[in-house]
Amino acid sequence: MSQTSSGKDKQVSKAQSRNVSGSGPKKTAPTKAGGRSTSTLLTWGAVGVVILIVIGLVIYWLSGGKTSTNGGGGGGFQAAPDSLVHQLAHIPANVYDTVGVTSSATPINPPTKTTGQAPLTFTNSAGVAKPGVLYYGAEYCPYCAAERWAVVAALSRFGTFSNLGLTASSATDAFPNTPSFTFVKATMASELLAFQGVEAFGNVQLANGSYPQLQKPTKDQIKTVAKYDTTTYFRNGSNGGIPFISIANQFLVSGASYSPSILSGLTREQIAGGLTDATNPATQAIVATANYLSAAICTTTNQQPSAVCTSKGVKAAATAMKL
Repeated sequence: MSQTSSGKDKQVSKAQSRNVSGSGPKKTAPTKAGGRSTSTLLTWGAVGVVILIVIGLVIYWLSGGKTSTNGGGGGGFQAAPDSLVHQLAHIPANVYDTVGVTSSATPINPPTKTTGQAPLTFTNSAGVAKPGVLYYGAEYCPYCAAERWAVVAALSRFGTFSNLGLTASSATDAFPNTPSFTFVKATMASELLAFQGVEAFGNVQLANGSYPQLQKPTKDQIKTVAKYDTTTYFRNGSNGGIPFISIANQFLVSGASYSPSILSGLTREQIAGGLTDATNPATQAIVATANYLSAAICTTTNQQPSAVCTSKGVKAAATAMKL
């Protein structure tokens, strides 16, 4: 497992380093074929269908018939209960303000601020261009699992999620079975920002050491990750760690902001149930990270909503980040 930048608690699986193309472990690119006639393509297309079916059966056999579970894989999508999402989306204001950016149990790493970068924008649910928040991760990744708790909490202060799913990190990676959510089908309604989430791979390791692909990022998403998830912006780390988050290209996150060990041995219900207690170690890690993310987002939304952006907890994060 490779350690990541600035002392961050980020790793990529031994079996599979993250590939921004979303196509699995890196391989030598095939030589581009020359032009082919329509008839030739149709003939080889028929052969290709048969080959793909055979390959699919072989992969299924090698993996013991296993696919991702509790997420977006073939194990079936499991929607997050409304009650659980509500607890995370409605953490009491006094908890945010009491925690600020402090955790008694683990260091909290703030987002990295960029300078001179063209703003990243996406079209929101109303069809209007807004500051874009891009999340790139994978369901097998325990660092992604930990970070998603804070991402959902922070973004829920600026809008409303739909179709969040449940997942857990790989049982064969570090911090196995870390409980979390998945963005594989998630959308977000907001008047202030636009969110795009990519879960590139599932959470059940195949016999060859890789993980099944869930989502393939778009060309624009690949360009953003390839440019910003690098040592240019995270000078003490390696290229291409997950989770990666761009907040309008003005702030970047590469790796978990806190150690997934804080969530070890806890169920989702226990984690969510503790979010009203500012002394709870898991709560402190999630809320402190959410305050940092919120402060970064507020700089892109013209400090709106005011109730969030002028809150004691977010102001403490802004001060710590020298915003």
